[in-house]
Amino acid sequence: MPTRILVVEDSPTQAERLVAHLEAAGHIVQAATTAEAALDRLDAGAFDLVLSDVVMPGMGGYDFCRVVKAQQPELPVLLLTSLSDPMDIIR
Repeated sequence: MPTRILVVEDSPTQAERLVAHLEAAGHIVQAATTAEAALDRLDAGAFDLVLSDVVMPGMGGYDFCRVVKAQQPELPVLLLTSLSDPMDIIR
């Protein structure tokens, strides 16, 4: 059974690349360009995994992850970032 993945990425180019790679690997993928839109998609459907950017306009990835984990503690959320400061990574 394919993994159902929600990609949360504000960059259309990055989102498109992630979706293409994941679909090519046989996964079922949906994308959202904001954390708020992603929360709506999570309410509407079941996912096995969330891949989220950290730096996004509006609600950022850290806050998004906290909301998701409060609502669905069993749902894995992987945060993707190009940030390199150790404190950003620890957070």
